[in-house]
Amino acid sequence: MKNFLMKMDAAMLLPLFSLLILVLFAAVSSPAATNDGRINRYIVAISANYGGEGRPQLRYAESDAKSFAKVLEEMGGVQKQNVFQIKEPNISKIQQELDVLDKKMEKNKSVNGRNEVLVYYSGHADEKGLRLGNEIYAWKDLRKRIDALNADVKIAVIDACGSGAITRLKGGVAVPAFMVDQSSDMKGYAFITSSTQDESSQESDKLKGSFFTHSLVSGMRGAGDLSGDGKVTLSEAYQFAFNETLQKTEATMGGAQHPSRDMNLAGTGDVVMTDLRSTSAGLELDEDVDGRLFIRDQKGELVAELYKKGGRSMSLGFPAGKYVVRLERPAEYKEASVTLQDNYRARLSQKQFVLVSAEKTTLRGEFKSTDRADSVLISLDSLDHYGKYRMTFDLVDRERDPRKGMQFGLFATVAHDYMLGSQVSLFANAARREIHGMQLTFGLNIVKDRIEGAQASTLINIAGEFKGVQAGFVNLTRRASQGMQLGYLNIGADTVSFMQAGFANYMRHGKYGFGFANVAVTSSALQVGFTNVTRDSSNVQVGFANVNGGVGGTQVGFFNYETLAKGHQIGFMNVCAKCEKTPIGFLSIVGNGVWSATTSMNEMGALDLALRFGTAYFFTSFEGGRLIEKGTEFEHFSDVYENGVGFGTQFGKYGSHAELEYMFLNTCKGRMFDDDVGYHHRLRLGYTSQLVPFLGLSVGGTINVASVGYGDDLYLKPLADYHDDFGSEKHKARRWLGFYAGLTVGRF
Repeated sequence: MKNFLMKMDAAMLLPLFSLLILVLFAAVSSPAATNDGRINRYIVAISANYGGEGRPQLRYAESDAKSFAKVLEEMGGVQKQNVFQIKEPNISKIQQELDVLDKKMEKNKSVNGRNEVLVYYSGHADEKGLRLGNEIYAWKDLRKRIDALNADVKIAVIDACGSGAITRLKGGVAVPAFMVDQSSDMKGYAFITSSTQDESSQESDKLKGSFFTHSLVSGMRGAGDLSGDGKVTLSEAYQFAFNETLQKTEATMGGAQHPSRDMNLAGTGDVVMTDLRSTSAGLELDEDVDGRLFIRDQKGELVAELYKKGGRSMSLGFPAGKYVVRLERPAEYKEASVTLQDNYRARLSQKQFVLVSAEKTTLRGEFKSTDRADSVLISLDSLDHYGKYRMTFDLVDRERDPRKGMQFGLFATVAHDYMLGSQVSLFANAARREIHGMQLTFGLNIVKDRIEGAQASTLINIAGEFKGVQAGFVNLTRRASQGMQLGYLNIGADTVSFMQAGFANYMRHGKYGFGFANVAVTSSALQVGFTNVTRDSSNVQVGFANVNGGVGGTQVGFFNYETLAKGHQIGFMNVCAKCEKTPIGFLSIVGNGVWSATTSMNEMGALDLALRFGTAYFFTSFEGGRLIEKGTEFEHFSDVYENGVGFGTQFGKYGSHAELEYMFLNTCKGRMFDDDVGYHHRLRLGYTSQLVPFLGLSVGGTINVASVGYGDDLYLKPLADYHDDFGSEKHKARRWLGFYAGLTVGRF
């Protein structure tokens, strides 16, 4: 019996001990412990289409930034409130947003968790740094700021020309990929760039984005999952983007593009960029699917592109919706439609693809096929080399394929695809994609994408963007354009890099505007018209009224206003909050200049009030006064008045200063501004001593000459009755030396 109990106790102890181990393991692996090790991920997505004067306007920088941020929101565990999108920034804006991010990360960091920051930039750059408008953010300064971020892992993805320069700062070189172990313990930094230091980074109209970002996003959606574990690591995403970018750019005019990197990630694993299992909807590609795949959403936008080899399956993550998947293999084009739903992953096998017409789906028209596997949309270069010239005529002439040639329509012409040639009709011409040539009609010309050439209409011309000429009653362009707009009303919603000429011109950013009314939101080089308005900056404005709400250059007009004037203002009335140079005009009101009032008594017993506006170098004076009745001990005014205008200088100093001023005054006896007037010329040399800010004591001497003018007698003379009369009976004149003393208030 005792042996039986001992055997039973031993048999029972083993499962009890195992149960205890499981309980301890569960406690260690509890949600609370996991939560302490969570990852807080943040994205800073920066886009800059405008890279400064003389650089081409990019078209897809903003959409690339959105695409990068979107895939990480959907599949990379980034919460919406942790996405910072910065459009067309300057250096201070980027630094300000990174400072805000630092504070937010410090506040939200868990006890044992880690912060990850992904900084993405799409735009212009060169060997010196990021080109942000007319500013340069030096590579060393950018890298220093990213290194200083309050995060455990810092990943910078830079899609710009010469961006490899930032990896050269610490010896990075262009290699196919960096590979590390597959665990999640990681700290450090990684800089990924779209090209090497001396290469161009390119964007494509066919992709509606850059080659590099398009490939990187496709990789993160699952195409880069080489291990097949349902996760795309930083190494896998980079390797996929490197191979795809190099392949797509080898035959382009910009030349082969080699992405590069510089990495220093300490730990035992790699950073997981996206988890394919985190999306509720997805697409599973069976093993038998083999070839290059192009996946488009229900809007027709290309959301992913990849080459899939047969023999292994692949998972891709997308939002729920309808998609068209096209499979291209040599001399074979197939398509399949699929609808992705939440909480469901659709499977796609080879048998679900059906053959389609090469002419219809590849949009290659009547020209030879090229060997480029990624030619989903036809390029204008290929159209020029391989397309056949055609000329057609109809009541409404429609063309759905790429066209090289002429379209004539009695009522209208419509081109749905790329076109090299012209459209001519009586009432309307429409083109959905880029057109190189001319649109000519009496009614409406419209290009949804871009036209290089000319739009000519007696009524309306509309273009997404243009390079050339728009001539019509109303001309409108929605994006950056290069050329001229000639018409009654010209509107450039973005950049017009050359000229607008018409009754009314509006541009967001441009060079030259000639018309009755010219309005520029961002900047302009030259505006000539009755009214010229610029919100941010202008170089030259010439017109009756010129207004600049920002930094301005030279203004010539009746009325000129600038917030910050770096050039000259020349006009009847000039107003500026801050002037770097002295305005020239009848009245100049300068915030950082002279605006003061002086009340004084002089040798004639006159009480005067003078207002002065301008700068220390040149100011305008307006003065009025009335003489005290002699012998009344300054108790009663006489009936002699003075009023006039003059100009002077303070010898370039503010505060206590010496001043020289000439005044021309009208003198009248009786009612003020009476016709019975005389003239008073006065040259004044004086000194104003500043007692406290905005208050001074003014004293000085004067040289005075009075003449009868339209009156019969001389009304002015010093109280001490010293003077010298000269001239004839008909042209009487009087001269004397005088003095004054008074108080000055304001800025002087």
